[in-house]
Amino acid sequence: MSDTILRVSDLHVSFAGREKDFDAVRGVSFELKRGETLGIVGESGSGKSVTARSIMRLLPSPPSYIKQGKIEFQGQDLSLKTEKEMESIRGKEIGMIFQDPMTSLNPTIRSENKLPKVS
Repeated sequence: MSDTILRVSDLHVSFAGREKDFDAVRGVSFELKRGETLGIVGESGSGKSVTARSIMRLLPSPPSYIKQGKIEFQGQDLSLKTEKEMESIRGKEIGMIFQDPMTSLNPTIRSENKLPKVS
């Protein structure tokens, strides 16, 4: 089994417009191996959130669509998953922290407190 858990290959994401489509992400590729942490940085409007939301399949379609590329999670093409299958993956196997971490993370709760106790 490969150590690669997430592979994004030549990802292009666009938004349909009235007269012309807007290409928000153009040619993003990366690999994330087991045990690694990935941070995506860039200028405002560079496509960081669109890339992450595309991986999680959280962009509204329409108007957004993956124009080209592939997103594989644990060897499976996420674009072939149904919404119900994605719901069982999101938060359990793959997740993201949105731009405002204070809405996602509570600094007063330690991570050990969130996990169920095992006897």
